[in-house]
Amino acid sequence: MSLAAVYAHLDSHEAEDLDLLKKFVAQPSVSARNMGVKECTELLRSMLTDLGCSTVEIFPTPTQPLVFGELKSKHKNAKTVLFYGHYDTQPPDPEDEWLTPPFEPTIKDGRLYGLGTADNKGQLLAHVLAVRSWLAATGDVPVNVKFIFDGEEESGSPSLPGFVREHKDLLRADFVFNSDGPMNAGDFPEIKLGSRGDLSFEVELTTATHQNHSKTGQLIPNPAIELCRLVASMIDENGHVLIPHFYDDVVPPTEYERKTIDELEFDPDVLCRIYGTKRLEKNDKQSYYRQLMFSPTLTINGMGGGYTGPGHKTCVPRNAFVRFDVRLVLNMDPEKVAAQIAKFVHEFDPEIVVRFEANPMQPSRTSAELPVCQAVIGAVRSVYPKAVIHASSGGSTPGYVWTDIMKMPVLLVPYGNADQTNHSPNEKLRLDCYYNGRKVSAAVIDAVGKMSE
Repeated sequence: MSLAAVYAHLDSHEAEDLDLLKKFVAQPSVSARNMGVKECTELLRSMLTDLGCSTVEIFPTPTQPLVFGELKSKHKNAKTVLFYGHYDTQPPDPEDEWLTPPFEPTIKDGRLYGLGTADNKGQLLAHVLAVRSWLAATGDVPVNVKFIFDGEEESGSPSLPGFVREHKDLLRADFVFNSDGPMNAGDFPEIKLGSRGDLSFEVELTTATHQNHSKTGQLIPNPAIELCRLVASMIDENGHVLIPHFYDDVVPPTEYERKTIDELEFDPDVLCRIYGTKRLEKNDKQSYYRQLMFSPTLTINGMGGGYTGPGHKTCVPRNAFVRFDVRLVLNMDPEKVAAQIAKFVHEFDPEIVVRFEANPMQPSRTSAELPVCQAVIGAVRSVYPKAVIHASSGGSTPGYVWTDIMKMPVLLVPYGNADQTNHSPNEKLRLDCYYNGRKVSAAVIDAVGKMSE
């Protein structure tokens, strides 16, 4: 009956919990601009203190601060959950495209509009409120709870890895639980047990001190054409990367992971509408999801060189550039891949400059077959029966700090609506998703607590 009592408490406090979310969203916390970040950490400190955490601390870092809280269970041998989330947001630009002011949370059509509603303040707050209702309804919580709230996830969490390495004892837990991003269009979560890493780089070639008249075409080197040849040599028409040893360390999916693909929805027409494209390169379920979750990518993000303004200018560019990112999968080392890319490019043309962005993100993966993961999966499905397992997200998160540095399982379970439009004007969180998210967190606490009985 304990979980039923927790649910009843959550149901009776919907209005109060909505007001708290509005207060949270109204406080700016734009990490890239250092806008309101300090004030937001103080707001979180107050929330965690009011919750009854025995320890609440704001940790400064070389960039933006982290907020930590801990609350211990009265249960003997209780397991420990670490709730990770981020309180920072993207910048609100372009502000003139917002239907309502980004820092004035407004309800329209059952959705709360405002910057950070879904990404990630509403989802972060769901964990805090679930713990609150456990304490209020039962006088205790059946697991030890730790919170770590990131102030620069939207900037790539550059300080998080170092902080985790220095505070392993403080952060030690049986598993990490994170809620971020949207559910799928079917209104149920995809339980994600990993993410791809990210390695971004740029190549640039300069072949002259100035632009030249195009009469010199085929008489002098053209850097744009040279880089087009480079790109053509890096990847074939089927999307297979041709850089030597690129795939050497890729780990194939397990039998269990392959079977989870069968549970996933796949409609090429729907996906084409979502992506705004006419076709998919992978047109069957297995190949599509294997590429999304288990295969690395090499993607051109942008390219330029020469004259790109209005009208016509006949010239040979003096220089050109191409920007890429590589999505890394389990067991791929960013430094090793960077060395492979640099070697390939310089063998193609030693004059091409290669620049890699600092702080690449490593891939991460947790086995869904672990007992604690099975408990969490069951808890999520008690609220959302159609929830499916994604062995890995196609995108990138700092989950590797938990799996690689801490050697702890990590699960990502989105609570937001599919149309939340995070990272864009008019970000919004559906109220039923917010209220249900609190119940998922409460159910996870219940399921994992029972593992200690």
